[in-house]
Amino acid sequence: MSRSEQDILFRNRASSNLYQPQIANLKKGRLTLEGSLIIKGNYYYAKFRVNGKQKMIATKIPVKGNNKRRAIEKMKEIIESYKDINLECDDVLFTDFLDKWLKGIKEIIKPSTWESYDKTVSGKLKPYFESKRYKFKDMKPEVFTKYFVFLSQHGKSNGKGGLGYKTVKNIRGVLSSAYEYAVENNYVKENPVSRSRMPSFPHSIKKDVPEYNAQQVRKLLLYAKEHESHIYIFLLLALYTGLRKGELLALTWEDIDYDKKLLNVNKSRTGSRKNVTMQITTPKTKSSNRKIPINDFVIGELKAEKQRQEDYAKLLGNGYDKSHDFIVRTVLGKPYVNLSAINRVVNRLTENAGLPHCTIHGFRHSVASILDDNGVPIQDISVLLGHESVNTTERIYINRRKTAKEATINTLDSAINLSIA
Repeated sequence: MSRSEQDILFRNRASSNLYQPQIANLKKGRLTLEGSLIIKGNYYYAKFRVNGKQKMIATKIPVKGNNKRRAIEKMKEIIESYKDINLECDDVLFTDFLDKWLKGIKEIIKPSTWESYDKTVSGKLKPYFESKRYKFKDMKPEVFTKYFVFLSQHGKSNGKGGLGYKTVKNIRGVLSSAYEYAVENNYVKENPVSRSRMPSFPHSIKKDVPEYNAQQVRKLLLYAKEHESHIYIFLLLALYTGLRKGELLALTWEDIDYDKKLLNVNKSRTGSRKNVTMQITTPKTKSSNRKIPINDFVIGELKAEKQRQEDYAKLLGNGYDKSHDFIVRTVLGKPYVNLSAINRVVNRLTENAGLPHCTIHGFRHSVASILDDNGVPIQDISVLLGHESVNTTERIYINRRKTAKEATINTLDSAINLSIA
């Protein structure tokens, strides 16, 4: 047997300081540790068994020099750290572990977050890793680094071109979340994704989110009020408050305080694909729990919408859904079953109104920019939008900065000038 393959064994004996730990087994109140130190190349390795499965871990201590005692102590540390490791996932395919992770977290995270993870696993991770048949124990930092390089060069669904930095970073974040679960459940000691490296990306110019100016907002609202009155209140609240889509769809009539002229934002609705049922969840961030001021015009429009719904309920009888209290609803009074449904309605409406495409999220940008153009302080805009930091508002939402000095929510009303129509 060559020296590079030779086991240097140290037994647990009271007479020797060079005892060898292996698996920690508690027998009759006594902890028995055994194992071996391996010379491989120019370094010492710890060889031991965990739950009956052999492990060999590098000590990163070179053989050259008088390092044997250091290597033994390092080996003891390594094996001790593995005594609680659960190796049930070691020999399963990495893609099967991802399924196990998704199943394990489904009931404890927001449906929208789970759906995003599931979409990444099925659309980006499995197409790459299934063909390679990697086992969970084979997943090292360099494997993930190689994967990120692949994504940056060939990651598009059609294989023609790579993904951008932000997209690859988000996929890396999903993988890291999966390994946080693995660490918590003692499947691994540490997260290998955190030690992987991102490839270099060419500098790209960030595209602006399409948004409307005050005149375009006015045109859209007037068109909706005349042609599709049931969606008008959704658009009005979106463009007069800057609420997120899920926050708008979660609003109930109880959330309106007519006396104090406030809209209470305390929940959100999540779920976008057809196979995901919309659920009520907490708002996106702590700062998203907020009270939004509304003026007399918006209050009047809300009261008119409430009356319209009551009239429709009387007219349609059992054909109108009276089982919920959501403000935003379909023509037949039903709540929107998923976020995609409201997207389609708004996209059709903006096209019919002769306006350029603008997403519902773009409405938030529109609100921020209109307020900023009319001199409302950035701090007030940030509070209105429910951001945790003013920096978020400045970085993402404000495309133009002016120095005019006006600071009330009524700025939107006077800018859009819908109340005199």
